[in-house]
Amino acid sequence: MEREKILAQAVKGVITRPKGASVAILLVHGFAASSDELATLGEYLGDEGYASFAIQLAGHGTTPESLKATIWQDWYHSALKGLEKIRAWDPDRIILVGLSMGGLLSILMASEEDVDGLVLIAPALKIPGLLFRLVPILKYLIKWRDVDIEAAQKVYDVKRFKLSKEPVSAYHELYKLQKVARDRMKHIKTPTLIIQGTDDKTIDPRSGEVAYNGILSEKKELHMIEGAEHVITCHPTRHQVYPLILKFIEDNTS
Repeated sequence: MEREKILAQAVKGVITRPKGASVAILLVHGFAASSDELATLGEYLGDEGYASFAIQLAGHGTTPESLKATIWQDWYHSALKGLEKIRAWDPDRIILVGLSMGGLLSILMASEEDVDGLVLIAPALKIPGLLFRLVPILKYLIKWRDVDIEAAQKVYDVKRFKLSKEPVSAYHELYKLQKVARDRMKHIKTPTLIIQGTDDKTIDPRSGEVAYNGILSEKKELHMIEGAEHVITCHPTRHQVYPLILKFIEDNTS
């Protein structure tokens, strides 16, 4: 019943829509997060005349129980609804931007949908440690992972939504989504920009390279950002990254 209630909710998120914008950008956030972690990027792009919709994925941005009630396909369907929403604006061009898990969802969309560009920020394609690979079993032994919210915010200068605990079953859904995204990369031919921080402690920084080698687009680029942490959009290094994203959008929508 909880899952049905969540899926029945209207599509939520943050819209930035400057007058006369002919390019629409879907911003897809990361695991156990919310659309607020992409707010600074939406504002930046809006100031440059680009429309964007930072979607809040099903089960995210509310409670640990809501996240636990959903599966990765629910997150993907949310992202697709976001794509439908910006298509309804009748733009000339559409760009997908995915952060972390949002990068995985954006890979899936780019492999199936007609879009003009794909931006992956720290795509969660390679997660270090044995524990992540054991979540299919651990979820039966451990229900929740406690989160030190203060420590999680420490390296960032922009605060964002964080859950105080995360369902281990949701990590299993992320694990399954990762496997699907890895397989879908070879179907992507759209121009792609990949941004990866060297100081990423949430995923393996080699994830950027995994994306670059797996995507078959003739037009692709990888930028390793020195000193950048995982959620680059909330980290001081975003000021270095946003001009790269802007240039990519300009090059692929003009």
